[in-house]
Amino acid sequence: MHAPRLVCLVLPLALLACSSEHHESPYQTKLGPPPRTSAPPLDAPIVVTPGPGVREDGEIASAVAWFPGTLEQAIELARDQGKLIVVDVGAYWCPPCHELDEKTFTDPRVGAWMREHALALHIDAEKGEGPELVERYHVQAYPTLLVLEPTGIEKDRLVDFHPPDELIALLDAIAAGGNVMAELQTAAAQAPDDLEAAYALGHAYALAAKREQAEAEFERVLAGDPDNARGLASKVLLDRATFFTFKLDANPDAAIVALQALQQRYPTSKEASAAYRWIGRAHCKQGREAEAIASLEAMRAAKPDDPALASSFGWFSFREKCRPAAGLAAVLSGIALAPEDAELRYLEAELQHQLGEVDLALAAIEEALRLEPDSAYFKRQKRRFAAIAAGQPDPEATH
Repeated sequence: MHAPRLVCLVLPLALLACSSEHHESPYQTKLGPPPRTSAPPLDAPIVVTPGPGVREDGEIASAVAWFPGTLEQAIELARDQGKLIVVDVGAYWCPPCHELDEKTFTDPRVGAWMREHALALHIDAEKGEGPELVERYHVQAYPTLLVLEPTGIEKDRLVDFHPPDELIALLDAIAAGGNVMAELQTAAAQAPDDLEAAYALGHAYALAAKREQAEAEFERVLAGDPDNARGLASKVLLDRATFFTFKLDANPDAAIVALQALQQRYPTSKEASAAYRWIGRAHCKQGREAEAIASLEAMRAAKPDDPALASSFGWFSFREKCRPAAGLAAVLSGIALAPEDAELRYLEAELQHQLGEVDLALAAIEEALRLEPDSAYFKRQKRRFAAIAAGQPDPEATH
């Protein structure tokens, strides 16, 4: 399992963050076999059906024939067919999830691999059976591709965006009996003094909720980097507080204590800045919105001229539905610093929508699309906000 480049954690992290994962979800359009019809007349005009890809209007025609049923139904069918099950777990707001949809799942080679070797499911982590599946398999970040045996037992998992060639190679290795975790284990074993390899393995274990194995690697890292000279000790402390204390132990208050200790021990680290959002999330979990927003405001106060932190504040308020007015104020201040930042405009749209300002939300997404006219995601979101402004229900509302 490779350390994520830009994964969307179940809570955003600056270090890995979607600042990490759609209206008919960007997980669609799903292409299946064409319906059977009678043969057309010989003089009928030839109609060319476009293949998989991103359409001019931003819609996605996937090369993957996504299984339309539940995971349990897929397990039953996979047993009969002797196939693996590949479950793509993501969320509509997750940028690397968009990359998978637009760049990887539209590749015919990926579609062909899935058809031959697996049943493929798209799961929105926040809707339908998604939350139960996330808990069942301890999904820690989006996107996660769970590779399951026909019995439903996890064989391996891949985290983060992978381009088509890389994804096919990784899936081939897993299907052949190898797994990504084994590669990281081998790398760490062959270089016992390589702290980066030890951290990569420990982090992969943490993502897979294998706590005991992760802790063994983390102890190696802490012993070798006690003053954080290599920037690894602070990562370990953040992983422990978030993956283990916050997620697995479900203990927000203990996580806050651990995160504050990280900030005191390594105050200039990137992870100390990321901790503010985790502290905010932990407060939200306990119903303390004022304390949550205070943590985000403290993060911004440390670097008030950094638009990336304004974006982080906006993502937090949007995703947690926590004081959207405060998040919007931060986003607007970020726009003043970086008026050409399309992501900030998108966040403005989401937060204006949460505040009931549907016309302002539409204007904001239109500006995001003006700044990035080729963005398929923004094209879809423009249609979404236009529909909302016209009085239609939000198709992205969590059910």
